[in-house]
Amino acid sequence: MKHPSDQLDGFLLRLLVAVMEEKSVSRAAGRLNLPQSTVSAGLSRLRNIFDDPLFVRGRNCMVPTERMASLYERMQGALEELDALCVPLPVSGPAQINRTFHLGSLDYVSSRFIPTVIARILRSMPGASVEVHSLTMDFDYLEALESGALDLVVGNWGTPPEHLHLLPLFEDEIVCLMRQGHPILKRPEFTQADYLACDHLGLLPFNVNQLGVIDAYLAQLGLRRHVKVVLPYFNNVPDLLTQSDLIFTTSRRFAQAHAAALPLAVVAPPLPFPPMRFYLLWHDRTHRSVACRLLREAVAEAIVGFQQSPPGPARAAPMTPTVT
Repeated sequence: MKHPSDQLDGFLLRLLVAVMEEKSVSRAAGRLNLPQSTVSAGLSRLRNIFDDPLFVRGRNCMVPTERMASLYERMQGALEELDALCVPLPVSGPAQINRTFHLGSLDYVSSRFIPTVIARILRSMPGASVEVHSLTMDFDYLEALESGALDLVVGNWGTPPEHLHLLPLFEDEIVCLMRQGHPILKRPEFTQADYLACDHLGLLPFNVNQLGVIDAYLAQLGLRRHVKVVLPYFNNVPDLLTQSDLIFTTSRRFAQAHAAALPLAVVAPPLPFPPMRFYLLWHDRTHRSVACRLLREAVAEAIVGFQQSPPGPARAAPMTPTVT
């Protein structure tokens, strides 16, 4: 359904206000730096929209009609509102930001990095709030980034979506995590055949149509490991490893954090896995937002600072069951 207001725009409002204040088409044209014919044509359109002459001839100038006089102040306010819409909200610095940020992260990533990230955000933007959303198989993070339900995602997928902005954070070495009494530790050498024959612990893939980083690499080599148990959450992994002969292939930093607290061993894998890459993803809708840029900077600085201390090399065979 069409409304008369659909024909209005900022240009016509500005033109009408100029004619009202100058009481002359020629002076309004000079003020707007427009040809007089353009102002006359615009005024004709406005008369049709309002179904009113708007101005009538006076002795020395154009005289506004009663309808025009009643519209003037409201038009000024409408122009101010339109102008304000085109001006970015002033943000003088992180201390002035008081919005809620929404971060998306896999359970695997959140368990170590997110506390450090949140602490950094709250220090740099004390007026901000943070909500962390767990990325599960039924959570459409692409739609959430596009709609604004998420501002930022911390991920480590092998092939992130190409249409999103990406900021690489760091790479981490891939290692094997297992209980200290695991039978494989008693062997003089941990071979590729041993690795493929062992029972492995895996995480439920975030994307059912895409293999995880480990299995995707093995598939490229024409290999396949035996994943005996699949868990939906990373937090359950360490305790299960201490009570089984399962092997969990993961990044060094995650493995060492749990091996320091539990009777677990970190072992170099017998295959040359590529490093696990961590990065930030965000949509173009927030790319130019000052607040979201400061958010990305805070997250990146927190994570990079977290991983700067060297984790130390993985143990190579022959092996002894000591914690690294």
